[in-house]
This record gives sequence, structure tokens and C-alpha cells, in this order.
Amino acid sequence: PEDINYNTFRWITAGAGFAMGPSRVNPMTGQILDADIIFDSDFVQFWKREYEIYTPASIAAMTGGPLDLHTYQEEQSRIPFLQQHGAHCRCELHRHMSREFALGATAMLAADPASATQIQEKMIMQGLKEVTMHEVGHTLGLRHNFKSSTIYNLTDMQDREKTKETGLTGSVMDYTPVNLVPKGMKQGDFYSTTVGPYDLWAIEYGYKPFSGSPESEVKDLNKIAARSGEPLLTYATDEDTRGIDSDPYSNRFDMGKDPLEYTKLRSKIVNELLPDVINKVTKEGEGYQRGRQAFGVLLGNYGLATFFSARMIGGIEVNRHHKGDANAKPPFTVVPVAKQREALELIEKTLLGDKPFNVSPEVYNYLAASRWSHWGVNEPERLDYAVHDVIAMWQNRVLDHILSPLTLTRIHDSELKIPADQDALTTAELLARLTKSIFSELDTLKPGEYSNRKPAVSSLRRNLQRLYLKRLASIALGTGRGDFPEDVQTVVYAQLKSLQGKLEKASEQKLDDYTKAHFQDSAARIEKTLDARVSIAKP
Repeated sequence: PEDINYNTFRWITAGAGFAMGPSRVNPMTGQILDADIIFDSDFVQFWKREYEIYTPASIAAMTGGPLDLHTYQEEQSRIPFLQQHGAHCRCELHRHMSREFALGATAMLAADPASATQIQEKMIMQGLKEVTMHEVGHTLGLRHNFKSSTIYNLTDMQDREKTKETGLTGSVMDYTPVNLVPKGMKQGDFYSTTVGPYDLWAIEYGYKPFSGSPESEVKDLNKIAARSGEPLLTYATDEDTRGIDSDPYSNRFDMGKDPLEYTKLRSKIVNELLPDVINKVTKEGEGYQRGRQAFGVLLGNYGLATFFSARMIGGIEVNRHHKGDANAKPPFTVVPVAKQREALELIEKTLLGDKPFNVSPEVYNYLAASRWSHWGVNEPERLDYAVHDVIAMWQNRVLDHILSPLTLTRIHDSELKIPADQDALTTAELLARLTKSIFSELDTLKPGEYSNRKPAVSSLRRNLQRLYLKRLASIALGTGRGDFPEDVQTVVYAQLKSLQGKLEKASEQKLDDYTKAHFQDSAARIEKTLDARVSIAKP
């Protein structure tokens, strides 16, 4: 592999679970001299301990990193200048492929244990082929294309006659999840089995030989590039897919034209599998560790798919088309207001609801941690399952995005980018909607026999309401990671004032200890926030 005369594929055993396609380039001409693709054997070991233990950092890494400019700039300042490009553009396809393999394996075991092994082998071989094509693409100079997964809807992706010509996506340079469908829906290929139309287009531009003059070559190249508006050639890359970026159609490990439909499909799959996942993946005589890993895989997929929908709120689609290209779109297009409201409603019903996951209480008592102490293995700090913390981490991440300074500023700016006689999602509507949804118990609370075991407001909802109040306080006081529009701060002030009155009135009713204390504490926190804001506002 070190000899420049040879291009190689290597299967190694480093225990690191990665794949990569490095190449060496002539610095004078840009000509690629040789390439060597490496697969680590642990790449297909899809039951990974990392899915047992979620942390805020691991969830942030799954969903694009920092969500506000201040944190993003701090993170960038810690990377040496000459390494910043590599940090943005490194290939991390391997990082989540084992999670997707694990999801596929879980679904197959649940559907038909007898044939699961055979179907898993087909899935893994298709997955390895797609990764190979991806890495070869890098050796040829292709960059990631995280928007290529939007060329088909989820139904068309199951049509093998269609996808055998183009693959499931427009490019193998995307990071695609395993293509799974819920019960009753036709199943297509699990991964792309051929390169996509974008790949052929990009290779044509980079490698097609021309015999004419330099001027005619430029003309011919421009003719190829002018196809950028064709739907199958859609493109967005690493610097379009950071946590701070606005395009909700450019994601890692999503699929289909509509992020909302993908969220619904993945949620349905997860809710079908969760109730009996422990029994399906745990064999007689084994411990329950694999059950916890499978549970974590399902939970991660549910949270990630929901986060994709959250990106629709305040979203702005980005296009790189040039003037005069056929079917060219403007560089920026605000996501239709109906889609933003639909996304908000979906999130309210799923992750922000009273029962975000279809799990019976007994399941949590079977989520046993791995007891394997070895070099390079992170041992869990808690052997039992931290139910509230794990759910709160995903709720936190979604709220972090929706209420980030960037999202609220984009929504506020979009009010000017849309004609006044057209409907638009405003920051005032968003905040009123969130407050009403997250504190819905205040509007529906009825006299009844509440107890600490059957409270008026469940523990999951109380946690969510605290998370939301902290964010409102941060916005009102301007203590968040970034600058909020002053219009937003004044709307939040009004929301807090109204909420305080409702909490105080509700706390006078006969309630369980938890709910009563929660209402009183929340009202007191709001009062301190309002007092502090008044003090800050004084000259």
C-alpha cells in the first residue's frame, strides 16, 4: 500500500470500526496518483456499547454539533487553523453505520427470527458495497453530498425497478440510513447497489476528455455544470450541514424528500419494535446486555429522526444553482409555513408528549449494562437505566435547536422575506404555541383525586416544563449563547407573565405533592426572572 504504483483495498483488524479512502495527489497538477481504501473488521460489528450510554456530547455529535454561533466559534478556535478544513470535511460514514446495521438486525429479528440471519447478510453486503463506492468516490475527488437523499419519496425508494438504475439516493457520497419500512409496506433494497446520477455527473465534469482549445473546453464544462438545476443532481456538502446551518433537507443519515414523512416512518418502526425488543434480541441463557444496546439503537433513531423534523422550524433551503441554469431556484427559500407548523405539531405529539416512547415500565428493569472491563472500554457510571435523563437529553436537544438564537433570528428575519399579505410563522406564534403545548395541563386541569403515584402532571412533563422555563428565562434575560432579537425577548416576557398567573391559580387547587410543589416553584422562578429583567432594563 505504501508503493505509489499500486491501488489497494485492505481489510485490517485495528478494533476501531472505520472505513476510509485516502489518496495522494500531485500538488502541481491535482492529478490523483494513487489511492488505498481501508476497512476495519469491527466495521460490521453492529452491537456497539456506545449505544448503551447516551450523553449530551454524543447526541450533539449525531445532530451536527453546535447550534449557535458563539459555541461554534469557540469550538473552531480550538482547532489549529491549518487543520480546520480537514476537521469540517473528514469522512465519518463509519461512525453511525454500525447503528444502522443494528437497527436493521433488530427489525429482522422482530419480524422473522428464522430468516433473520439470511436477510442480515444481504443488508450487510449491500451496506459494504455502498461504503466501498463512497470511499472510491473520495479517492476520485468527490465530496460528500448530504442532499442527494431527497431525490425520491419513501414509497418510490421501495421500487427496485427505479432504484436499480439510480440507487436509493442521487449519490453514494451521502450518509444514508438503512432503508427499512414498517409492517405492511413493501421493502426495497437496504442500501444503494449502484452509483447515483450526481456521481456520474460530477465524474463527467472532472474527467471527461476534451480535444478542443482551452476556450472551447471551458464552454463544454459550463454546459455540463449548467445541469445543476436537475432534481436528481441536487447537492449540499459538509459546510451546508453543520448544526448552525439552515437547510433542513441537508442531513446525515436521513432519507426521502420530506423530513416529516421520514420522522413518521422511523417513529412507527421504533414504536413497533420497542415493546418486545428485549425478548427478540436476547437468547436463552444470555444476559440482557444486547437488549440494552438494541433499546439504545432504537432510541437514537427515534431522537435523530425527530430532530430532522425540528430543523424544518425556521428552516431555509439553500441552493447553489447559477443564473441561467435550467430549473434553477433562488439561493435561499424559506420553508413553507404549512410545513413548519406541521413539524411543530409532530414534535409536540412525539418527543414533547406525555409518553414519548411506546414502552411499558417493566422494560426499563431489563436494560442491563455490559460488565466488560477492558482497555479502551468506558464503563457505565450507572448500571441501572437513567430513564429521565436519557429522555430529557433528546428533549433538550430539540428545544436547543428550536429556541437557539440562530433559529429565532431566522424566523424573525423571515417575516421580512415574505410579503406581508402572505402567511408566515412568526416568533410570537412559535413561542405561544410551545408554551401552550408544554404547559397544556394548565388549560385542561380538572378537579380530581390526584396522588404522588398518579400525579396531575407526570414526572416526564414536569422535567420538560423545567427545561422550557430555563430557556425562556435565558432568552428574557439575554444570558443565552448568543444574541436574541429584542422583539423575541419582549414576547417571552409577556409569555412568562401570563404563565406565572396560570401557575399561581393552578397551585391553589387540590393536587398531589409533586405537581403542587412544581407549580409553586415554577411561579417563583418566573417572578425572579421578571424582577431581574426589570432591574437589567433600568438605565
